[in-house]
Amino acid sequence: MISLTGIAVTAALCDLWAERIPNAVIAVGLAMGLVYQLFAEGPLGLILFLGGVLLPLLLLGGLYYFRMLGAGDIKLLCVVGGFWGPLGVLACFVRSVFVAAAVSIVILYRRHEFGERLRYFLEYVNTYLESGQWKPYLDGVKENARFCFSVPILVGILLGL
Repeated sequence: MISLTGIAVTAALCDLWAERIPNAVIAVGLAMGLVYQLFAEGPLGLILFLGGVLLPLLLLGGLYYFRMLGAGDIKLLCVVGGFWGPLGVLACFVRSVFVAAAVSIVILYRRHEFGERLRYFLEYVNTYLESGQWKPYLDGVKENARFCFSVPILVGILLGL
């Protein structure tokens, strides 16, 4: 688990500083997760690895499509799934969402932007349903509205240890 934590810390720091998670960090994490699963579980480890890596792609692809979640965040969750399997990554994702929600509520409250963000979300959904035209969720939104989800993922990992 030290390896997973190290990968997650590296990913979160890269995301905070460069606003992206390098594919090399993800590749190293996936390789380490595969090796871990094979040593820990033998042949079953390959199935757990693949299930854990594929689950975030299947569950979160829609959020990426609308640019509500970054590709790096999903790939980081795939790394978590590589180490912890499908149930582990699902639990980590739920913990991460709760952490992100708590942080977001505090940020929105301190900035007095809760109503503004809620209106933006409802308008976005309404516009998409009426027109059927896709546009990135944060298109034209203030830069400070962006959120590095890799940090709540890191916290979700630490809470799961």
